[in-house]
Amino acid sequence: MKKGRVNAEYDQQYTLENRTFPTKKAALLVLILVIQIGFIVAAFHYEPKPQDIIREYEITVTPQEDGSLDILYRFVWEPMDAWEDLTWVEIGMANGDYTVYADSLSDTILHYTPYSYDGEVYLELDLDRAYTSGEVLEFSFMVNQHRMLHPNGDGYYYRFVPGWFNATPVDKYTFRWAADDRIQSAADARLRDGYYLWKGSLACGEYVHMNVDYQPGAFDGCATAPYQLFDDSGAYNELEDNRNALIALAIVVAVLLVAVQVWVIDSVVSYHRGRGFISGHGYYIHTYGRSNPFYIRARNRYISTHSGGSGHRGGGCACACACACACAGGGRAGCSQKDTYAPPRQNT
Repeated sequence: MKKGRVNAEYDQQYTLENRTFPTKKAALLVLILVIQIGFIVAAFHYEPKPQDIIREYEITVTPQEDGSLDILYRFVWEPMDAWEDLTWVEIGMANGDYTVYADSLSDTILHYTPYSYDGEVYLELDLDRAYTSGEVLEFSFMVNQHRMLHPNGDGYYYRFVPGWFNATPVDKYTFRWAADDRIQSAADARLRDGYYLWKGSLACGEYVHMNVDYQPGAFDGCATAPYQLFDDSGAYNELEDNRNALIALAIVVAVLLVAVQVWVIDSVVSYHRGRGFISGHGYYIHTYGRSNPFYIRARNRYISTHSGGSGHRGGGCACACACACACAGGGRAGCSQKDTYAPPRQNT
């Protein structure tokens, strides 16, 4: 019997009759798909919750005769984190040249600590006690802020950006600037009850410009400071960034799982393309252009058993061994997997 015919007979008989459907791997494929879809859907629907919410954020600014600003801060603050109580807060200051009016501290403020970090200036406030999730805290204080007055020819102006919160949304803000006849303009503000007003809400990382221009001569003889261009590189929505990071992670995990999916899909498709799985071994006959060693040995045994008769059995063994050695040597044309992706050819 010719070698090609023996191979063809073996491929048809052994491959088709002794293969078993890869049920476990098909189930694994379904599981991976469910994990991928679930992970991505969960990431896109994830809405990070803030530790705190500022219900009210109020600032009242009153310019002084020396050009400094008296700034009254008032907050209504609600902690939302059930795992960590609120015991302190920090408020960003315009610059480090300020003084806290000690008698302006509300009873809910135990003491304060000015500090700066990486060029940014803060006022840390230690609260009178720990506030738990759901409690509403109100506190206030006043500072006298210098180096805010800037010259503009014969006139003057202020450019004040109140401290913002990258991880804490503000339900309602009301910023007031005391009005007087020396003011030329207050951009984006409306005049009401003796104050220019800025009102609205703020998402995490959002801020407001309080730009007020004064007439020439309004602050003659007062100390001024050169204006430094506002840098908003430190303003960002931390909650949104966290959400985007989770989405990116979900996509990376999904892509990594694709490699496993390709292997599993190849296993399942092998069954339907006639490659199948070798019964008793649990390995499919072909994977990525290389024959399974169990398949090779089983086929060789089959060939040596069915190629005998009239003294030809030994010749069959020699042929089989030569083919196996050539395959092990790698890359010879006679060892290519011609019958892997198509039905085996019948040689005559």
